[in-house]
Amino acid sequence: MASIMVHPATLRWAVSQSGADPAAVARKEGLSDFPQWLNAVDPFSLSFSKLTALGSALQMPFGALVRSVVPEAHEDELIRYRTIDNHAVDASRNLKDTIAIMRNRQNWAHDEMLAQGFGNNLLVGSVSSRATADEMALRLREGLSLDAGWCRHKRNAERFRFLREKASDAGLMVMVDSKAGTSNARRLDVREFRAFVLLDDVAPLIFINRNDSYAAMLFSLLHEIGHVLLGTNEVYNDLFLTADDGEIERRINQAVVLSVVDDDAEFREYWEKIATGGASVCEIANDCAKRYGLSALALTIHAHRLGIVGDKAVNLVRAASDVRVIGAKAGSGGDQNLTNASHLDTRFVRMIRDGVDRGSLPYSDGLTLLGVKSMHAYDGLLKAKGLDQ
Repeated sequence: MASIMVHPATLRWAVSQSGADPAAVARKEGLSDFPQWLNAVDPFSLSFSKLTALGSALQMPFGALVRSVVPEAHEDELIRYRTIDNHAVDASRNLKDTIAIMRNRQNWAHDEMLAQGFGNNLLVGSVSSRATADEMALRLREGLSLDAGWCRHKRNAERFRFLREKASDAGLMVMVDSKAGTSNARRLDVREFRAFVLLDDVAPLIFINRNDSYAAMLFSLLHEIGHVLLGTNEVYNDLFLTADDGEIERRINQAVVLSVVDDDAEFREYWEKIATGGASVCEIANDCAKRYGLSALALTIHAHRLGIVGDKAVNLVRAASDVRVIGAKAGSGGDQNLTNASHLDTRFVRMIRDGVDRGSLPYSDGLTLLGVKSMHAYDGLLKAKGLDQ
């Protein structure tokens, strides 16, 4: 049986990266000697099958386990400049691990796309930092081929899925999940972050926190696409669209609304029509939220910009949003294959499948990149994505 040289320091690094319990790993079939491997001094040989099993247990790619040099520890640049309400804060382990998982997927996709002859994504950095909100909104609609009124006559879930597909068609990988890694106990906190974007000239990636409402996820996705257009990384956590946001953030938020509300005259007419019936500002804002698919607060702020309402109305809707914002819950139960499919970008899954089919990507690495643990789950994922033919 073929064997491969491994280095104890690399295995110790893999354990620290994965957060796995060595004793628990040793209870896996064929890995009873794992503690001894970790304590070894000199390099030694392991069979391909044992390394594959170890990679599965640690949720680490096969290639990472056979490195001769341990990668230098460094903090992701996205974490380094992390703030909430303009104050530096420490990122949670869940956020750090989620970014690391997405970086790994992005790095693989970048190399794979270059190998397949893909060039740079035309959306990345295509808008000047001096662009107005109107110019940014126009580029966003053009880049994603969004027709006027694209968000109308759809349910909130349909709007989000429609936009996600459009973003994927434009070469943006959009990943969605409610937890860090594969553990249901590691629920992502929407109060810490709603989304983040990892820029890359070839394979830009956007992650959306699923523990949010569809209206909020739609806004977050549009907001992060705005950062792709500007060519800037970001962890997005603005729960209430406050006046303390920086100038660029406010401009992106305006562009998000303008990419959906593409006719201000029609918006004004609709708002004022409801108001004449005696509805409260919160009722009007909620009605508009159903019509356009964005949050009541975002649309009230837009009404304020148009001079339809004053500061008091914005504060009332913001207070109501403060009460409701943490109420959104991710879906649970149901078909696990459909759940896995909802987490992953379709183009990414297709690239994994093609690499596995060509033999250029080991099954074990493919499963790790996809976050599934068995060939049965892999086949179910492909079927749920319509990629099983």
